Amino acid sequence: MANKNRPLTAATYVEKGGVGKTTTAAHVAVAACQDHGLDTLLIDLAGTQNDLATQFGLGEVAGDVDAPISAVFGSDWDFIRENVPDISNVVERMVFETAEGPDLIPADPGLGGADNNLANVVVEQRYEFLRSFIDEDLGDRYDLVLMDLPGKEDNIALNGLFAAENVIAPLKPGAFEENQLQKLEATLAEINDDLGVDLRLALVFATMVDGRVSLHDEFVDELEQSHPELLGQPIPATAGVGNGQDAGHTLFGFDDDDRLASADRALDAYRENADRLLTNISN
Repeated sequence: MANKNRPLTAATYVEKGGVGKTTTAAHVAVAACQDHGLDTLLIDLAGTQNDLATQFGLGEVAGDVDAPISAVFGSDWDFIRENVPDISNVVERMVFETAEGPDLIPADPGLGGADNNLANVVVEQRYEFLRSFIDEDLGDRYDLVLMDLPGKEDNIALNGLFAAENVIAPLKPGAFEENQLQKLEATLAEINDDLGVDLRLALVFATMVDGRVSLHDEFVDELEQSHPELLGQPIPATAGVGNGQDAGHTLFGFDDDDRLASADRALDAYRENADRLLTNISN
């Protein structure tokens, strides 16, 4: 039975790696929990390295998953849904609690095979699996579901886009990144036209910004001119992000006295971007 109140949904997606998609998903999720009191779920679909689990210090624990997210992308999941007396029990085995607020469904090695198998599903059904999982099985558990998607347009990414509808695009300053955003907009428009859906950009911002580099400042200015209604705060480059990842937490996990000044600025920016995202996808 479908849930009574579908959660808000969004996904980090750019067809390129190393731009801060996973870091963005983690920090926006924690901000949604801590600043807005939202029950938030992160779903890692970005690959088998389990970067989101590592971000929250769950790498070893989440590596041993007996109910993997890849299972929802096949016909066996319908059988499980129809025949297991309490499907919520299965879902609970997928979910890991983090120390910073959000719950996490980690990536698993079966995602690659699931992507290949989806190619054999008729187009009318191929991209509905994750949306169905959120609608049918997450019930009233969550207020917000954030998905971290692969940096390529494969069947798993398209399932995430269909389920999320709202796209968060973090962009690392560079000569080709504005073109990357234009390509993303064209891709979303093409998917909408071809498959009759309504995917939209919900938040765009620059990441790893070094204010001492004129190219970075120019890139931020270009985003402000081209997408003022979607623009989030630029995220300054800071060693604090990597230090937090090494310690198994986000910038929120540092004691106030232990955060670098640049990390404080980045944390404030992520908080403002979470505010902007929630405003944009709630309307």
